[in-house]
Amino acid sequence: MKSLAMTYAHSLFSLAEDEGLVDKIYEELISISKIFSENPDYEVLLDSPTIPAEKRFELIDEAFNPYMEYVTNLIKILCEKRRIHILRDCVKEYDKLYYEKLGIKRVTAITATKLSDELREKLIKKLEQEWGKKVELAQKVDPSILGGIVLRTDNSQTDASVRTKLEQLKAQITSNDFR
Repeated sequence: MKSLAMTYAHSLFSLAEDEGLVDKIYEELISISKIFSENPDYEVLLDSPTIPAEKRFELIDEAFNPYMEYVTNLIKILCEKRRIHILRDCVKEYDKLYYEKLGIKRVTAITATKLSDELREKLIKKLEQEWGKKVELAQKVDPSILGGIVLRTDNSQTDASVRTKLEQLKAQITSNDFR
């Protein structure tokens, strides 16, 4: 389903670029995604085969009247194809395209304790130099990693945590026969 969501997102993003509406559509998609997250019954309603498509389209028009036609049309297409359940995945894919266009790489840093502001800024500068892009850094604290850092992006993870180093050392020791 991810590739299907990617297809819809790419199509909408391409249209948004052509029309100069990338930012506006991004804002609306984020808003709609939040609405669907807060009201899961709405997704069930729009996916119901017992309600005629025309009626579901009317509900979409009523609920999302202030939104751009491109966005409501996406919802209608997903509704018509009985794929409304991938809407949030479509938004995630559009989100990736949006940040890529802006030249921003989003990174999550997982550390055993909260990074100081100074260390956080140094990390951001180092990553920006390495990747040649602006970095948006989110931080999660996970004491179980013991120390070090785990960096996650959309498509990769770099694990330099103490826990992983200890697990690797343990595996190395247990795999060797010391007799």
